[in-house]
Amino acid sequence: MPNQPCWEFLACSKVLCPAHGKKDLLCWSIPRTHCAHYLGDDYFDKLAICLDCSFFQSLGDNDPRGWNYFLAEQLRQQNFKALEQIYQKEGSFIEILNRIPDGLFTTDREFRITYFNPAAERITGFSSSDAVGMYCKDVFKNPICEFDCALKQAVRDGNAIHNREYTITNIEGRKTPIICSTSFFLDDRGQLTGGIEIFKEISELKRLQEEIARREKKYRRIFEGSHDMIYITNPEGTLLDVNMAGVDMLGYHNKRELLSIGTVARLYNKTQDRKRFLKLINQEGYVKDFELELKKQDGSPVHVLLSSRRYDNPETGEVEFEGIIKDISQRKKAEEALKRRNLELSLLNRTAVALNRSMDLDAIVKETLTNILKVLGLKKGGIFLIDREKGTALLQVCIGLPSPDSGNPKGIAFKDALLKKVLLNQEAQFTPKPTFPPFQVTYAAKGGKKIPWLTSFLITSKGKGVGFFALEIPSSRILTAQEIHLLGSLSNFLGGGIENAQLLKTIRRHRQELRRLTEKLFQTQEEERRHIARELHDEAGQALTAVKLGLDRLEEALSVKDQTLIGQVEEIRQMLLRTSSEIRRLSYHLHPTLLSDLGLEPALDLYLKSVSNHSNLGIDFRMVGFDHRLDPDVETVLYRFSQEALNNTLKHSQAKNFHLSIIKSYPKIIFLAEDDGIGFHGQIGQGGKRSLGLLGMRERTSLLEGTFQLKSRKGEGTKIRIEIPLREPQGYGTTH
Repeated sequence: MPNQPCWEFLACSKVLCPAHGKKDLLCWSIPRTHCAHYLGDDYFDKLAICLDCSFFQSLGDNDPRGWNYFLAEQLRQQNFKALEQIYQKEGSFIEILNRIPDGLFTTDREFRITYFNPAAERITGFSSSDAVGMYCKDVFKNPICEFDCALKQAVRDGNAIHNREYTITNIEGRKTPIICSTSFFLDDRGQLTGGIEIFKEISELKRLQEEIARREKKYRRIFEGSHDMIYITNPEGTLLDVNMAGVDMLGYHNKRELLSIGTVARLYNKTQDRKRFLKLINQEGYVKDFELELKKQDGSPVHVLLSSRRYDNPETGEVEFEGIIKDISQRKKAEEALKRRNLELSLLNRTAVALNRSMDLDAIVKETLTNILKVLGLKKGGIFLIDREKGTALLQVCIGLPSPDSGNPKGIAFKDALLKKVLLNQEAQFTPKPTFPPFQVTYAAKGGKKIPWLTSFLITSKGKGVGFFALEIPSSRILTAQEIHLLGSLSNFLGGGIENAQLLKTIRRHRQELRRLTEKLFQTQEEERRHIARELHDEAGQALTAVKLGLDRLEEALSVKDQTLIGQVEEIRQMLLRTSSEIRRLSYHLHPTLLSDLGLEPALDLYLKSVSNHSNLGIDFRMVGFDHRLDPDVETVLYRFSQEALNNTLKHSQAKNFHLSIIKSYPKIIFLAEDDGIGFHGQIGQGGKRSLGLLGMRERTSLLEGTFQLKSRKGEGTKIRIEIPLREPQGYGTTH
């Protein structure tokens, strides 16, 4: 090493020179120094400049072995360094080739292998020591190498061959697929010096490709074999692919015709459905069971259920939508049919509820008409009931139709006059059917309003027409078979209800008439009793008094000696007294004057004491809560109740005790009669005279709008409880 560096020896000011400031380095071995403005990397070019450098010359002159030795030594060291660098680079290059995962070998100009890396050993099964010196065709063992060698073809064409697939046979005889790239080396004169082949085992790739192909085939089989429509579109709506199920579902002739529609928006029956679909799939990334209506090629609608997802196509990177569309037209029809059936059942149920809730005819037909118009989606209609006595049909109820003109002699008109004659005939009988054919009627409305022909459906009961529905149905509206069947079922169902309501109405009218007659009968009976009692008291009593006075005068006129005649007169007088007493008893029993004069409690008290004195019956009587007299009619009824209850006990019960209570419990009066007799089965109407008396009590209670209860069992006595509304007296003051 020189004692002084070049930059100090030469007093160099080029501080950017890589040799400047360095004392332990030889400046001629440093590339790109700034000597004589030379910045090259070649050592020998630079050494030619150094030979003229005073610093380099001084070092050679000072070398004890002489200038030539100094210069030869510098060249030897430089060559050694250069060879060392070459060996290092070659070793690094070989290490890199040994580490790459792909197989690699090189050949000489005779196509004999000169280098074989470890990856090539692993793929082919040949060791490097065995492979080097062999022809490449003997290593690959592929027949194609005999007549179409890739290396020879590359040399012949002057171009490298990339990614050519082969199937080689390894040393164990196993077929191994590879992908190979081949190139060649030329010297400076363009002569072939060798070649290189890089290959990669693609068994896993082949397996994956086969798996992909298998899955693609399976997917395509599912895609084309699905009974549901499968499609692929882009966000703009272009239909990229569709299966045959979709072609058939939408009524197109072939797939090409469907794919050429331009945009799937044309398939949507409602534009808003497309907008909602795009909004959902862009927000969520998928859509599940989206119900909508598509349009077939002929324009007819088809109900579908759509499930779709948004994804990025791995091949193109484009966003696409794929999905399945299921035709649910049959399901929708079934749902609609089920809804209609539910409506029908609901209508029949509401009609049944109306029949159970009330037997009022107007309420029943009004409820039924309202429901049937709602189910059929109609606005106007009515129900006519047939009145055979008047020979016409009357509009019982209507909705949306004008009221009929009752003064118009034309009344209702049938389009079929013969049908009118048959329907209004008293003897007309119809064979029961689920439905009867519709017919048309109209009627005269108030104010001369014109009524269109109304489509009518017969209502029957027990083979006779009792009325008909009359509906205003637009010409564009055609009733379905299910709707006609519903009307038929409802007509048969309603017919019995109408007839029952009419019968009940008649029964109520008859019962009201019977009630009025019964009330009149009881009033007449009481009046007759009062009249007979008064006649007995007045006329018969006076006559007996006159007879008694006549006997008294006769007795005075008789001689004292005529004892026989006097005895007969006395006997007649006693008969008169007994007759007079019986007449007074009968008169009091028919209508006690005490009841009219003093009221119920004194009259009953006297009556019950009289009965108790003449019988072995223990009687307990009490009246509670009365501070003034009751209505005379009510007093009379309670007195008769007491008489009848006591008479039944005396005649039939064999009782020892009788309890009678009359209690004022606002707003009603409670009558309680109870004995401890033998009792009976408790059924009114099957007990002879006793039942007649009880029936009278029950009927009187009904006339007063009260309640009658009878409890009796054999061996347990009888109990009667009657409750009647409290009626304040008129014209009576306080007496108790």
